[in-house]
Amino acid sequence: MHKGKRMKDTIINFFSNLVSVVLGIVITFSVQGMIDRAQGRKDVRSGLELVRTELTANLEDIRTMCSYLEDERASARYLLSNRMRLERCPADSVDYCSGVLFADASITLSRDALDLLTMSSLFRQIGDNQLSMNIIRAYDTCLSTASNLNQHIALRNDRFERLVNENTAGRYAVGGQLDVVRFLRTDYGAYAVQWLANQTDPALLADVSDIEEALGAIDAYLKR
Repeated sequence: MHKGKRMKDTIINFFSNLVSVVLGIVITFSVQGMIDRAQGRKDVRSGLELVRTELTANLEDIRTMCSYLEDERASARYLLSNRMRLERCPADSVDYCSGVLFADASITLSRDALDLLTMSSLFRQIGDNQLSMNIIRAYDTCLSTASNLNQHIALRNDRFERLVNENTAGRYAVGGQLDVVRFLRTDYGAYAVQWLANQTDPALLADVSDIEEALGAIDAYLKR
């Protein structure tokens, strides 16, 4: 009986120790899993904050470019409506409008944060398909909007370059600089500036609603 009791105690102790070890492993993995999930959520939040910062900067750049195009159209209308009496207009106004029309402009929008999010697999961890689609559409909008705005500038520059070249520069230039008064009094100059004056609202080239919607969705996600 004494020997049987020792055997029973040994078995009980063995299983008790085994259960303790198993429970310890389970608890360890559970805690580690919680830590990993918490770190994963933190990494996703950091990635989305970078995306929000980048999209906000892109949105501001688009609005700045649209503001320039609005100024360009207004300047073209001012010069065109006063083309036959520009000498009597304030010189600073004429110079300003001329500078706007012939300014070198372009826009480049960034997608580094999106690339970082996708390459690091964090994009799949967001767990919100609608938010993911909003972000993708926002960056597609950035790409198409930049293309539209740059295409407008390219068309404008092409028109001026075809009108003012080495063969015609003598008609419009004085001392190596374009004489806007002389340029606008030609049919060529008036036509080029009229094209700018008749441009549609720049906002039509830059519908930023997808970007604004993505920013709103990101903010809502980060507030959870």
